[in-house]
Amino acid sequence: MSITLMLVLFFVFMFLGMPIAHCMGLAAILVILVDGQLPVLLLAQQFYEALDNFSLLAVPLFVLAGELMSVAGITTRLVDMSRALMGHLRGGLAQANIATNMFMGAISGSALADLAAIGSMMIPAMKKEGYKPAFAVAVTACAAMIAPIIPPSIIAVIYGSVTGVSIGALFLGGVIPGVLAGVSMMAITWWLAPRVGAVPTPKASWAERRATTWRALPAMVMPAIIIGGILSGAFTPTEAGSVAALYALVFGLLMRRHTGHTLYENFSAAALTTAGALVTLGGAALFSWVLSRAGAGQAALQLMLTITDDPAWAMLVLIVFFFLLGIFLEPVPALIIIVPIMAPMIKHLGFDPVHFGIVVIMLLVVGSVTPPVGVLAMVACKIAGVSFNSTIGMLSPYIAAWVVVVLLVAYVPDLVLWLPRLMQ
Repeated sequence: MSITLMLVLFFVFMFLGMPIAHCMGLAAILVILVDGQLPVLLLAQQFYEALDNFSLLAVPLFVLAGELMSVAGITTRLVDMSRALMGHLRGGLAQANIATNMFMGAISGSALADLAAIGSMMIPAMKKEGYKPAFAVAVTACAAMIAPIIPPSIIAVIYGSVTGVSIGALFLGGVIPGVLAGVSMMAITWWLAPRVGAVPTPKASWAERRATTWRALPAMVMPAIIIGGILSGAFTPTEAGSVAALYALVFGLLMRRHTGHTLYENFSAAALTTAGALVTLGGAALFSWVLSRAGAGQAALQLMLTITDDPAWAMLVLIVFFFLLGIFLEPVPALIIIVPIMAPMIKHLGFDPVHFGIVVIMLLVVGSVTPPVGVLAMVACKIAGVSFNSTIGMLSPYIAAWVVVVLLVAYVPDLVLWLPRLMQ
């Protein structure tokens, strides 16, 4: 009864247009009040305990690092380097767009931050060079999805803090899947290029390539510091966030790009982004806790066992489930609500928690560009000045490529686990 009431209240509040964090938190509060068997004070306790986690300190630090590096002009440097290295290829500017997102993803860890920083530059440039606006939107929105996969991933930090899985292992586990996603997008771009108005730019000289690469080198140092520090045991993923933020601050000061005003804006933006994420996390934690108390975890396990008890088939069922879930819910709340509930199922089926975590994160991120919600695609459409419906045809091949990569990662666990095993 409690599970049904929770879900009904949640969808009613969503239909009324309430913020997702409020939908989850209010549904949990009302169910506890109706049930009457637990003191309401426990809800405040659960909300606090969900946020009282040292690992979550990495979230504001990585967000701040991304904000500081963006102001330091690093996005422009990465775009210039990618254009110099790849602009002459078939679909060159679109290929450079994807490469820039891969580099930028290793700095920001946020798909929306990447889209805002790179899309505002790349989408107008692609339109100016004759690319179809719908294609520019599709490439930019889907390339931004790489950021939550390649370390440092903010979603991976939240997943690790909720489940107790090693965040360092999740960071390393996302490297190969993130690269595979980027390469698959480049292949799709090469295939589509002649049909979307792509015109190769003149090949850059070796001197220009060296110069742009040298200018972008400080940006590429940051992920090397983060991954190298974690691998060597010099610092934890949370401490890596502080190192990244300090590096970004010092770099911006040396480049004389930071002022009192820009620093105030950077710290304010990081604080607002973090506050929104943590309120959502707390609301989702309440929702998940009430569902777990009502036996949702065991119910999910029993439901899966009625379908299949074979891990390979169960993985396929879960892939379909998380893909559909990601279409309607943002990755963070979907992750926090569902993954703890599914803990008994994951344990029973024998899935490695790091491998399963990367697969889930990738599936939920794909929902960020998939109709009818597709937050990333909608933001890109606003930048391009086109309607969401007009881009669906161009989004489809990229979404299909992502799904193929997810299936490959799901059924070849070593693509995720090879690097984490090297860390042990």
